[in-house]
Amino acid sequence: MNKRRVLWLTLTSFALLFCSNNGLFAATLFQQIGVVSSPNPVGSGARAVGMGGAFIGIADDATAASWNPAGLIQLEKPEVSMAGGCFNQRWDFSSDIHPEIDNTSESDDFNINYFSATYPFHFYKNMVLSVNYQRLYEFKQDFSHQYNYSSLGVDLLQSIDFSRDGYVGALGLACAVRITPTLSLGATLNIWTDQLLWRNGWKETYSEYGTGTQGGVPVTIDTQITDEYSRFRGLNANLGLLWDMNKWLRFGAVIKTPFDASISHKFSFRQKSIFESPVNSIVLSEHDVSEKVELRIPLSYGLGVAWRVSDALCFDLDVYRTEWSEYILTDSQNKKFSPIDGRPEKDSDVKDTTQVRIGGEYLFIGQDTQIVVPVRGGIFYDPEPSHGTVKDFYGIAVGSGLAYRKFIFDIAYQVRWGRSVDTGNVIATSSADIMQHLLLASIIVHF
Repeated sequence: MNKRRVLWLTLTSFALLFCSNNGLFAATLFQQIGVVSSPNPVGSGARAVGMGGAFIGIADDATAASWNPAGLIQLEKPEVSMAGGCFNQRWDFSSDIHPEIDNTSESDDFNINYFSATYPFHFYKNMVLSVNYQRLYEFKQDFSHQYNYSSLGVDLLQSIDFSRDGYVGALGLACAVRITPTLSLGATLNIWTDQLLWRNGWKETYSEYGTGTQGGVPVTIDTQITDEYSRFRGLNANLGLLWDMNKWLRFGAVIKTPFDASISHKFSFRQKSIFESPVNSIVLSEHDVSEKVELRIPLSYGLGVAWRVSDALCFDLDVYRTEWSEYILTDSQNKKFSPIDGRPEKDSDVKDTTQVRIGGEYLFIGQDTQIVVPVRGGIFYDPEPSHGTVKDFYGIAVGSGLAYRKFIFDIAYQVRWGRSVDTGNVIATSSADIMQHLLLASIIVHF
């Protein structure tokens, strides 16, 4: 009789684990992938960010390789550039059903966001070559909270800690050519690899310590989960077009091709359940997975229209779409999931997203034209994909800098936020007010 009861307690402890964690453990089982920066493909550089990311129709510096590679044709001298960023985010979680969930998660990160070397030349037509690196997706996040679970004769108070860190970036080889005096084309080959000077991947650790009763029996359950994705590899291209329609208007277009990324996945699960009666017993559970998975990165594309009012003033409007419904992870058993909501592909209804960005720049030009001080600003709508709908995010940005002879320094500040965002895929039954701050600085040296 005691053995049967211990067996029943063991089975219900597994049921508890699978039911109570909803988002976090499901994120491991169904290989959900959570990017904490904007998941939508964008470019880099303090100048573009200072205009709210409205840059497809302008794209006239070395960061054009990431926004619209056709814009590289506007560079007249060899140059090198580098951008560094400081990223801060704050998540204020709340739950009407489980108020004990309420907590705040805050994290900071500093990194080299972009690097490039660009060389213009003439070979039959004017051309530009560029080598660049862009760090595109950030994963860093930490939080802790408590959760009261009561179901199936189980009553537990759980203390939960979650930590994730990592990033994904690519080496870009870009080229632009002027087809006619008013039309240019460009392409960037993005090489996603961990074989150079950076690592491509992320790691999650999850711990849960629960105390309470199961069927009236005192129990303690200690769970430790490690989930690691590494060796992110693949190839894709940014294809760009830039057309000077007339003296004042310019049209830009970019397509970022889909690709299948190869990733190494390691999963480790350890659980110790201690029952105090009717007999003292300890149940140990372990599970390990090591596999190769394939992540389908979806097609994205955008259009931009730039209006040059004068030599000192310009504006840009960008519309950009990402087909997140085609974002699919295939595991080693050929099972397909949506990394957005963790559901099997056939059950997932993830919506595509459309960004809208508007920005402008005014140049204060010194009398000797050697000193230029820009003032920039922009606003944007940058929704995130979700099951059945999209999560609304908005943002504003400002920027400035200094150009003197061969040197250009730019700085930008961007704030991006979402209110009452459903975060059930992170913490079950919760929503959060999310605030993200980005401070970006870049320097360009001409030769």
